[in-house]
Amino acid sequence: MGLSEAMLFAFAATIICAFAIAEKIIDIDFEQFMPKNLKKAKMKRILAKRETPLQGARLQRDIKDSFENVLLPLGKADKGYLPKRMDLTFRRKMVHQVELLGKRKLCRDIQVTDVVPLPKNNFKRWNDDGREWRESILQCSSLERLISPQSGKTVHQIYRKNSYLRILQSRHIRHSDRQGKNKEFYSDKGTIICPSCGAEVELSSQQVICPYCGGVIQSEFYDWQTEAFEIYEKMGANMQYGLLLLAYSGIMFLCLTLCLYLIKDTDISLTIGVIAILLILLGIAKIFQSKEEKQEKLPKEIVRYSENYLRSCINDALYKDVNKPDLMDYGIGSIILKNVVNTDKTTEVTATAYGSETYLPESGKPYTKKTKTTLVLQRARYPERRKTDGAFFKEKDCPSCGANFIPDEHNCCSFCGYSFQVDNAKWVIKATGES
Repeated sequence: MGLSEAMLFAFAATIICAFAIAEKIIDIDFEQFMPKNLKKAKMKRILAKRETPLQGARLQRDIKDSFENVLLPLGKADKGYLPKRMDLTFRRKMVHQVELLGKRKLCRDIQVTDVVPLPKNNFKRWNDDGREWRESILQCSSLERLISPQSGKTVHQIYRKNSYLRILQSRHIRHSDRQGKNKEFYSDKGTIICPSCGAEVELSSQQVICPYCGGVIQSEFYDWQTEAFEIYEKMGANMQYGLLLLAYSGIMFLCLTLCLYLIKDTDISLTIGVIAILLILLGIAKIFQSKEEKQEKLPKEIVRYSENYLRSCINDALYKDVNKPDLMDYGIGSIILKNVVNTDKTTEVTATAYGSETYLPESGKPYTKKTKTTLVLQRARYPERRKTDGAFFKEKDCPSCGANFIPDEHNCCSFCGYSFQVDNAKWVIKATGES
């Protein structure tokens, strides 16, 4: 069989098989073509006047408040709307974003419609890293705009028909406080008195520095604080199945074409072609399976491993001193562990961190770029466990001279120069490589 004939036969066979498979796996939702689900109708609902971004959405109160504590400061470009309590790394990120928006004389307005909470109008909850965690995802249609507050002009906008808003929070409650019926733990602990100078200090995160004496104060226990927020568009199931089917069709077409062209007997060539297709697909599946098994195995080699805490450490290290003037939003998403090496005292991991960075130039439209960073990180092999009881907050003392730890420019004790290791559970970056 000639090459053109082989290609024609293989193409016809591939099309027939692809249609047969597509009929089984692809489900067309005709509701998306209804007038109420078209872009014009959704935009009208999104732009409907409301006092807060989630007004009218049928959400339980704590879910609604959690999201609006992030959406309102961005929509107003005002740090005054930030909640009293946030994770230190996340607060730093929010403050940086709001300040940049203020410099550009813009606000980041995010409006939504057709909100469906996942899981069903409740948080997903679990325990990890000595803390309680909760996560909520809102499935919706969204409109994200950069607006000039002065003129009301929209500078840039992104419409996402299949949008997802995700928020992640954690808390660490004293065991003794759980004995009561109090459901809002430490809600009255917005400020504390500095043990060194007696000044009133706002307790905005798990570690604060007294603005008067420079002393470091740690909050050991706290109610729900925001750790992460993201907005993204997720590929639909039909699109995923379609791409997989396209890849399968390509493999099938190539195998059949080569077999029909190289082997004269049509029956034999078709048999070998089918076997080759199955072997290739099994090989690909085996590769993915081995990668998944490795990802399941490596975390078990790390004592008290927490992916959320690892992500927080990476974000803190990479973006602690943001020196990119146009960088507005940033964050690390998925983390793939590549290797784990344990010694008697330390654990060292090699990981690939995938993230994104959104830039807001002074003149021009915002743009986002994906990041991929390979890191080597290290921490104590047996990190200290989080306390279950104790003082609500404590002053951090220098273990060398006993004075209240006031860091110098090198993060050493200002009195004796001792290099203070803040937390032996914290992952420290030893090497990085961007790609």
